Amino acid sequence: MLSEDSKNKETLNSELIQKHYEAEEVMVQEPEPVQAEARTENKRGWWVGILAVLGLLFGKLKFLLGPVLFLAKLLKLGKFMTTGISMVIMIASYTFIYGWKYAVGIVVLIFIHEMGHLYFARIRKLDVSLPVFIPFVGAFIRMKEQPQDVKTESFVAVGGPLIGLLGALICFMIALIAHSAFWAALAYFGFFMTVFNLIPAYPLDGGRIAASLSPVMWLVGIVAMVLVTIIFFNPIALLILIVAVGKAWKVWKNRDQQPEGYYQVERSFRVKMAVAYFLIFAVSSFFTFFLHELLLNR
Repeated sequence: MLSEDSKNKETLNSELIQKHYEAEEVMVQEPEPVQAEARTENKRGWWVGILAVLGLLFGKLKFLLGPVLFLAKLLKLGKFMTTGISMVIMIASYTFIYGWKYAVGIVVLIFIHEMGHLYFARIRKLDVSLPVFIPFVGAFIRMKEQPQDVKTESFVAVGGPLIGLLGALICFMIALIAHSAFWAALAYFGFFMTVFNLIPAYPLDGGRIAASLSPVMWLVGIVAMVLVTIIFFNPIALLILIVAVGKAWKVWKNRDQQPEGYYQVERSFRVKMAVAYFLIFAVSSFFTFFLHELLLNR
């Protein structure tokens, strides 16, 4: 009997020891999802950085568009193919950060903004391309012929913020009706994008509009971009700052060699453009602040 009891005790001890080690293994393996998540975040950060660099190169080195344009011509889709491919690339890029729904919403709002420029350009009979999208930078329409005066340039420039503001207001209305934080976030992006684009620094829309009001406003825009660059340490803001300073210096240096009448604007046009500019800026700024506080305190 004693021998059998001893065996039972040994068996029981062995089972307890085995369970103890199994529990220790589970405890050691528990942090694995956290480590995996950290590795995923690191990989995502690398991808975002790589895509941002590629986006800038895509925008500045225009020859990279060559293969895309060639493929578009082969497929007989031309300008539509270029816009479509660049939109898909931009959506894919933003999906890494925000998810596909918000990525699609961002690109659609940028598209609406650019179509405002296109529509206003067509009103003035200017030949312009469809929008081309650059990940983490924005989008642009290419003018195949330059405006003949600053009035035309500012008229085309104000079209983007105006139509973009309407797009943001539609998102805001949907957010109110549906009580949706998603649509409120999209509206916030639309209003913020409009405010940023209205900074009076060339080549932003605000810089082009300011040229018809008073080129002195460029100094305000340059100071604003200096602050944005320092506070947010944003490479895009730095790039805009460099271009803005270069444009202001070039115009000042060649002020006696400008095309005759280019900067001459009637008082009535200047008043109308000033009202449009400051009204769009004021409304967009109000909703940007309002939605920022609303989403922050949810």
